[in-house]
Amino acid sequence: MAYDLVIRGGTVIDGSGAPRAGADVGISGGRLATIGRIDESGEAEIDATGLFVVPGFIDGHAHFDAQIFWDPLGNCASLHGVTTTIMGNCGFSIAPTPAADKVLAIRSIERAEDISRQDMLVGVPWTWRTYADYLDAVDALEKGINFAGYIGHSALRCFVMGERGRVCSSWPGTSATPCSRVS
Repeated sequence: MAYDLVIRGGTVIDGSGAPRAGADVGISGGRLATIGRIDESGEAEIDATGLFVVPGFIDGHAHFDAQIFWDPLGNCASLHGVTTTIMGNCGFSIAPTPAADKVLAIRSIERAEDISRQDMLVGVPWTWRTYADYLDAVDALEKGINFAGYIGHSALRCFVMGERGRVCSSWPGTSATPCSRVS
C-alpha cells in the first residue's frame, strides 16, 4: 500500500482506551490507513520520535460563539491539537438572539470574554432567531475543527424576557443591578 503520509516513531494514543504504544501511522487519501510498524515509504514523512500522536483533543470549555464567524479554523485551538471544541460555556452564547436584540448578547460577551463590540457587529452575521437557526449558520461555515455548543443561560433568559432578563447579580447578599446601568 502506498501512503500519502507516514508518521514514524511516535507514541500513539488512539482514543480507544487501549494503552499508548510506540507505532507508525499511515495516512492514505486523507484517512487513517494503518497503525503499527510500517516498512513502506510515504510520499511525505514525519519523524514523531519523542512525541505523542493522537487523533485530537476536545476542548470542553471554549468561547468561540462569535469568533467562529471570523475565525473558522479555531485559532489558536487548532494549532494546539484541538479537533473539537464546545462553545456556550459560563452561561454565555450569542444565540438564541434575533438580530434586533443582538445588543443584549453582545453586552454579555463583551464584558465576560473581552471581545470587542465592533468585532461582533462587523464579524457576526446575526442571521438567526433561535438556537437551531444559529447552529444552522455555524454548520454552513467551512471549519477547521468541529464545534458543538451549549445554549448560554444569559442569551436564553434575554430571548424569553427581553431587557428584563438582563440582570447582573452581584455577590450574595447584595442587590441585583440591571446590566445597562453597570459600568
